[in-house]
Amino acid sequence: MKDNGLPLPVVRCLSKAEAARYLGIGLTLLAELDIPHVKLGRRCVYDVLDLDAWLNDYKQRGRAGKDKTLWLKKQESIEDQILGTGGLMQPSQTVSAYAEALRPRTDSKPKRISPS
Repeated sequence: MKDNGLPLPVVRCLSKAEAARYLGIGLTLLAELDIPHVKLGRRCVYDVLDLDAWLNDYKQRGRAGKDKTLWLKKQESIEDQILGTGGLMQPSQTVSAYAEALRPRTDSKPKRISPS
C-alpha cells in the first residue's frame, strides 16, 4: 500500500483494555458494567461514540441509579414521626409466647433407661 501522505483516521473501535483505559476503569469493572459493545467474530470491541454516549447517560442517572427505588415506601414510614416499635402501634400478643418458647429450661427431666 502506498503512503499518500494523508494522516490515518482516528481509531473508532477499542479493545477491552483500551476501552477500560479510555474510561479510566479496570477490566473487571468494565466487564461488570453494562457497556454496549460490538462483536466482531470472537472479539469484543467498544465504539468510542457508544462509550461517550454510555458515559453521558451514566452521569445523568447518578451513581448506580441511587434515585431509583426498588421498594415502595409507606407514607407513615417516611414522615417525621418514627415509632419505637418499628411501625406497630401495639406490641404483638405472641411476643410473650415467643419469649417463653425461647427461655432456657432449668428443670431437669428424668433420664430414660433403656432396657438391656
